[in-house]
Amino acid sequence: MFLEIFTVWLGLFSIGFTFLPMFMVLDWRKRGSADGFSSVNFVLPMLVQSFWLRHGYMTNDQTNIIINSVNLVFFAFYVSAFAYYQPKRKYLIGQIIAATLAIKVAFAYVDTHDADSINDAMGSMAAAAQIFSLVGGIYEIKRAISMGTTEYIPAGFQFAIFTLILQWLLFGILHGNQFIAISNAAGLLVNIATISLYFFYPPLTWTVPIFNIPPLKKDAKKVE
Repeated sequence: MFLEIFTVWLGLFSIGFTFLPMFMVLDWRKRGSADGFSSVNFVLPMLVQSFWLRHGYMTNDQTNIIINSVNLVFFAFYVSAFAYYQPKRKYLIGQIIAATLAIKVAFAYVDTHDADSINDAMGSMAAAAQIFSLVGGIYEIKRAISMGTTEYIPAGFQFAIFTLILQWLLFGILHGNQFIAISNAAGLLVNIATISLYFFYPPLTWTVPIFNIPPLKKDAKKVE
């Protein structure tokens, strides 16, 4: 009974989480530009969502199907919004092309497996893709350290990711799904590392909530 309730709750929470990047879109609108932000963490999730969506269809997992279908629609919008507010789009275009090719190659590889192993093959690819997507988080960490600020890493988004990943990790453990458990354990480590950056490289123009870390420069508008 608990597992069923938890599954429904996690589904609703995950769909609600999908709306959070909308605050970033509003921030881009306020700034008049998405310059300084990275598109990696919008494109890579779409790659992962595509993998989990196919795994959901293959295993008739309605939770995965609903969540990832909704996620793909919203993240397509976020990528479009980023393209609209970002004056330099060549990196975004390259990322989209690379992600599309990766999906095509991965699906073709999975289709080479027989009926007894194809579902596990897709699950392995989805977990591997989710772990690979941590490259985006590592890239954000590297950018923050090189710029000396976490100005372009929204704290609310990171805190929400922490609660989401923690619950998916528990979900994977309770369901005995090693693919979900392992990929989210890795994601949790990167998320904790990202949150720790706020203590060493505070934002320039806003206060980090919960920890109440003040900005370095209250009148700063952007990183030069």
